[in-house]
Amino acid sequence: MISPVFLLYYCTLCVAAQIYHLNESTYERMPPLFDLDEYEFCLNGDRGIYCLVRMDLVGPDDSDLIQLIRDYSAVTTKHYNHTYLERGICVTRTCRKYFEYEQNVSDFDANLEACLNETIYKDHELKINLTKIYYCKKHEDGIQIDSYDWIVFGIFGFFVAINAIGTVYHHFVYRREEEKNIDSGNKYLLCFSIKRNWGWLIQSEPKDPRIRRLKGFYGVRTITNVLIIFAHIITILGNGFVANPRDFEEAYDHLLYQMIFNGVMVVHVFFCISGFLLVYNFLIRVEKLPATWASIPFVMFLRWWRLTPVYALIIAFNSTWMRHLSSGPLWDHYVTNSFVRDCRRYWWQHLIYINNYMTENKFCALHTWHVASDTQLFFIGLVAYVLTMKRGRKIVMILLLITSLILPSLHVWFQDLDGIMILMPEFFRTLNNDSFYLMCKLGHNNLVSYTVGMASGNLVYNWQKRGVDISKNKVFAKFLWLVIPAIALIMYSGQMFYIEGPRASVFLRMAYASLHRLIIALIIAGGLIGMVMKSPIILRNILEWKGWVLPGRLTYCVYLIHFNFIHIISGIKITLNQAAMFNMFITTAGVTCLSYILALLLFLLVEGPLNNFMKTWTDSVKKE
Repeated sequence: MISPVFLLYYCTLCVAAQIYHLNESTYERMPPLFDLDEYEFCLNGDRGIYCLVRMDLVGPDDSDLIQLIRDYSAVTTKHYNHTYLERGICVTRTCRKYFEYEQNVSDFDANLEACLNETIYKDHELKINLTKIYYCKKHEDGIQIDSYDWIVFGIFGFFVAINAIGTVYHHFVYRREEEKNIDSGNKYLLCFSIKRNWGWLIQSEPKDPRIRRLKGFYGVRTITNVLIIFAHIITILGNGFVANPRDFEEAYDHLLYQMIFNGVMVVHVFFCISGFLLVYNFLIRVEKLPATWASIPFVMFLRWWRLTPVYALIIAFNSTWMRHLSSGPLWDHYVTNSFVRDCRRYWWQHLIYINNYMTENKFCALHTWHVASDTQLFFIGLVAYVLTMKRGRKIVMILLLITSLILPSLHVWFQDLDGIMILMPEFFRTLNNDSFYLMCKLGHNNLVSYTVGMASGNLVYNWQKRGVDISKNKVFAKFLWLVIPAIALIMYSGQMFYIEGPRASVFLRMAYASLHRLIIALIIAGGLIGMVMKSPIILRNILEWKGWVLPGRLTYCVYLIHFNFIHIISGIKITLNQAAMFNMFITTAGVTCLSYILALLLFLLVEGPLNNFMKTWTDSVKKE
């Protein structure tokens, strides 16, 4: 029987068959979303069987509790779907009486469902259907090393060996020839010298004074990258098998978490910077070497070469040795049967940078949608500037801006999407989110930030040619102090799509989808302009600190690597983890440090050598 107090509480919070809040005692009436039996103890015996399963609550229909669960789960923006549960079950111990005889094993699914039904009905008077057995593990199960593993091992071994040879050559042979002023060394082998690549990595002063003005970008990239890692860490807390899902759901009402959940907007900093650098560097280089249509394929190849080797090695590792790193009740769920499986199937999509348009690839390096989008936008920007070398540049830029504002709105209109990517609890659990797959990660929907970045790069280049000086402009300096608060305010504004009540109108969603991208891009562009044009504020001095150079140059490798640690941390869990802010900070610190350590190794052994190899080859081509 429902008490009068609970009935009053239920009715006041239930609007249109939705329950927005439950007190703690009422919440605890619902079956726990997640549970894990002890894994190692279960598989110690020769006959031990451990299964990870999903079960759906199906009734009885006249139960007030099942109706409460359905109404509470209907608030998808802030609540998990409590109508299905996930369990790690030690079958041979928890369900021992259902598998006492050999003949019971033949009807494994039915007996397992009966066992779970008994447990749930005894504690909550609810019935379940066993809808999915993700997998079952036995004591003797293991993963064999295959030929692909050895091929990837050989590739990594090759890079280690050639860098060792190149470093020894640099130290014992080339240095002596250099002391004797003999320029007959093997310049291509020298590209694989760890000592030489380390020197380039820490070099902070480019020759061109206009390029030196960009040194503040290292600070911006480093800080933004750490913020993105921090935002990604929340997937560990919300992706399932947490001990306190109610605390995670209530986090949607806290200011700091509201900022974090809208943190996907931070990625527009990278798009804006990329557009700025494309145009700024393009205009400087065409002063000496005019750009033509024939140069576009070569420039795109250089970009592909710059991005792909490290990227390809990480995808290769994800497809092979990643699955051998650990084991546990959740390892196959979060690593082997999802992350590794998709990398084996869809690796080629990443190497030609179309993975952001492929919806079936849900798990393999999901975060690299930004790299694919940036590459696509780089091509659009490059074509636009080569096309307008003689005239029509302003018209083309205006058309790009108008197009970039219309496209996100059309997605919202025709596909009934939200104005932003709403990070619902179920997204962390299942990675299903229409706004992400159909709008957020598509290259053309990020064109506005790239276009504004291109325009700002063009503006700075022309101001420098005309000798414009804004370093003493106090009005602009005051604006720069508002950049960070303004970005934070824009991020917080996305909370309007999480509010309790009816969904926002389609016109509001359309307007927000386009305008928030434009506004945040303009704010970022203003900050970049002020930094390059030497606006006299302490924030610029902080960002131009020499200490940012090394982590700034490692940003790309760090961005590629850090998500591997998120999969590993999710997969090695043997108990339910606690969703708490302190855990987020500690995990972020650990993942960031480990990512930078591995990024440094990848840069010295792969990215730096191959970039120098290509530079050496292109320089020789220019001379010929």
